[in-house]
Amino acid sequence: MNHGLTTDQFKAAASMGEVVELLDKRDLKVPPDPNLSRKWFVERANKILYSIGEVNPGDYFLATGQQLLVMALNAAARRADAQIVESITERISQEVHQPDGSVKKIQVFKFLGFREFYKF
Repeated sequence: MNHGLTTDQFKAAASMGEVVELLDKRDLKVPPDPNLSRKWFVERANKILYSIGEVNPGDYFLATGQQLLVMALNAAARRADAQIVESITERISQEVHQPDGSVKKIQVFKFLGFREFYKF
């Protein structure tokens, strides 16, 4: 994830076992280059997995962010027989009218739980 786990996400994850989080988010940054190769994404995913440690059969694995990097990470975790999950959140949007006539939009994400990815 590009951000740290929320308190609710951490508690829910901890109830499923030990939580290992990628603390250095720099490896999650994908250059805005439309010509990045498949090899680049595979190598970046392997680097990220190496930095968090071993992924084992039955581990739960959550990756969010840029789609191709997430796909590469999930493929690697699936090869390790991990359970891929997604974080389910309700997005609550609020518009606050400002004195100058502009509108400030506030997004609040309310964590509802984790859901396992299905194998299609």
